[in-house]
Amino acid sequence: MNAPPKQSALRFALNGLIVVLEWFSSAAIMIMMLLTFADVIGRYLFSQPIFGASEVISALLAATIFAGLGITNARDEHIVVELIDHRFRGISPRAYDVIIQLFSIFAMGLVAFVMAEAALEFYHQNARTFVLEIPTFFITSIVSSLAVISLISQVMGVYLILSGRRGYQSLAD
Repeated sequence: MNAPPKQSALRFALNGLIVVLEWFSSAAIMIMMLLTFADVIGRYLFSQPIFGASEVISALLAATIFAGLGITNARDEHIVVELIDHRFRGISPRAYDVIIQLFSIFAMGLVAFVMAEAALEFYHQNARTFVLEIPTFFITSIVSSLAVISLISQVMGVYLILSGRRGYQSLAD
């Protein structure tokens, strides 16, 4: 029996973070699916839709998107459209990769900052959703936290790549 290869602490943390985000996303999608199913059955068979189901589904969708963004950032598996980058990559591939990764970190940091700012603004306004009157701060702060986790996972992955080690490695690798 072969022992699994030893991982660095950072790679281990990154893989653990990915697993947590995957479970979170899976649970959120399952809840959305069951809630949608129950809402449709209630609406069309019993003329009784679930009160506030669309609000809960919308909040879960936002959380799922940002959890998925964390997974994508950690794995560095974004969809890439390469229209003109072959010209720049040929000059210095390493510099090109560093510039792209730094720009991505900046953009994700900006998203996390704007989401955190919105969460604070909703908190001070005591804003609530229309139907269930859930504090909007609660939903926005969860999304903001997931954006920060996404940023951290991206920085960790980039550090591993720049230090000469691969970023994300699945447990199967």
